[in-house]
Amino acid sequence: MSSIVPMPSAPHRRSRPPRSAPPLAPEGSVAGVPSPGVDWTAIALELGMRLRAARAARGLTVAALAASADLSRRFLTDVELGKANLSLQVLARLAAALHLDLAALLTPAAPARPGAAPQRWRVHSLVDQLPDHALDEARTRLEEIAATQPSPHRFALIGLRGAGKSSIGRAVARRCKLAFIELDHEVEARAGMPLADLFTLHGESYYRQLERETLETLLVDERPLLVATGGGIVAAPETYALLRRRFVTVWLKATPEEHWNRVVEQGDSRPMQGQPAAMARLREILAERAPLYRLAHHVIDTSALGEAGSAEQLATLLQGAR
Repeated sequence: MSSIVPMPSAPHRRSRPPRSAPPLAPEGSVAGVPSPGVDWTAIALELGMRLRAARAARGLTVAALAASADLSRRFLTDVELGKANLSLQVLARLAAALHLDLAALLTPAAPARPGAAPQRWRVHSLVDQLPDHALDEARTRLEEIAATQPSPHRFALIGLRGAGKSSIGRAVARRCKLAFIELDHEVEARAGMPLADLFTLHGESYYRQLERETLETLLVDERPLLVATGGGIVAAPETYALLRRRFVTVWLKATPEEHWNRVVEQGDSRPMQGQPAAMARLREILAERAPLYRLAHHVIDTSALGEAGSAEQLATLLQGAR
């Protein structure tokens, strides 16, 4: 049987053992050679997070993935925390164990925000340190925090009738490719009757109940939304708090005279019927609700800007928020 005969070593040279992969270089350098703009620590953290997310998506424990990739559990934990040196061979074994393409594993789906990876890695590392009995509590707390953050794809217009919520909102929604919903129309559909009949037959408390239930149904709508709310939603504390927690809110502000003129121009005199001092009452309502309207995330003065200027500012605001 033939055999392969090794070539003799070069004279006066010692054979060297294979070198292990160099440790992660400090930020801005590779093995001591300056490399401006490359943050190797952030890269290791990002890769570790991607591996951990892929493992969790497949319902694998650290021990199970380590066994499948022929790695130690401790080493895999270090990999997921961004602490380990990784060779392409090890990455290929991990990708195969996770049924992923190696190139896809190394290529992020979207650029990460600057500085975001270390904070997210820190949260992941804290979760890994928690005992099993504390995970439910941690998840509940994180869900509570997430619920207080308005969605950047869900917006709501507030303000008295005549503020331009319908006309401005519909035009801007079309321009920004958002679904436009008038909350009161959804309440009417839920009740199976016009608002006037709803108030007459069941009163305001029942309307407020339906308003809250209707708003809650919109929270599971995954489409980008722009919602025009009823003028009195701010007078329902729990519903308004929910709106501000889950929607980016915008107050379309106007003077009492503007509100009056716009409602009359629309041919709707119901708010003024049987009230000789209707304008005085309108001023009182606006004064009472103004402190609540000011709690909105943004304010657009429609009296100062006009309809076209207000629409332009609202479109700019919504596009920037997304």
